[in-house]
Amino acid sequence: MLGKTHFSVGMAAGLAICRPQSIEMLVAGTALAGFGGIISDIDVGTSGAYNKVERIIGLAMGTILGIVIADVFFHVGIYNRLMADSNIVRIITGISVFLGICIFGMKQPHRSFMHSIVALFGLSFFVYMIFPDVATYFGIGFASHIVIDALNGKREKLFWPVGKGFTLRLCSSDGIVNNLLFHISNLLILILILTSRPVLFVLHNIIGLLQR
Repeated sequence: MLGKTHFSVGMAAGLAICRPQSIEMLVAGTALAGFGGIISDIDVGTSGAYNKVERIIGLAMGTILGIVIADVFFHVGIYNRLMADSNIVRIITGISVFLGICIFGMKQPHRSFMHSIVALFGLSFFVYMIFPDVATYFGIGFASHIVIDALNGKREKLFWPVGKGFTLRLCSSDGIVNNLLFHISNLLILILILTSRPVLFVLHNIIGLLQR
């Protein structure tokens, strides 16, 4: 599937399964689920699709920047939540190993290591080391990428480094199914955010103020 579809499906899956109960988890969790949804395709550079790699890195950097902006300007509490469950040593170690795994994955054939269960658990573990509360969101986003890519024709080496890989060959990666998944997941994201506990809480307070 296309990158934008993976990003949207990852966020929708993370929101639907984790159902964030606070504004900081709504912002950080949704962002990390989307990030998990696209990071697998960082290995497309091995197929010559360098522009796609640049877009993936751009989306990843935009996700991180969005989290920082939300916390700095809107004080949603992400930094406080992060530091309550982690520390500088854990964060630096986790980021370093996470990046090392991604660099290794970039050099592997497309849909091999970065589309495997090994990568899913390995990267999720180091996200947990960095920020425990969002690791599940990331893992769900990553898993969603593997699941919807299995619909295409190119095999995924789920059990890397062994096996020939798996595919259902039900649709192309950029056809009608891709478009449906993109639009349905975007609609689901909107519904899940608007009906989430933190948004309903804010709306309740606003209505209460207006009624005074």
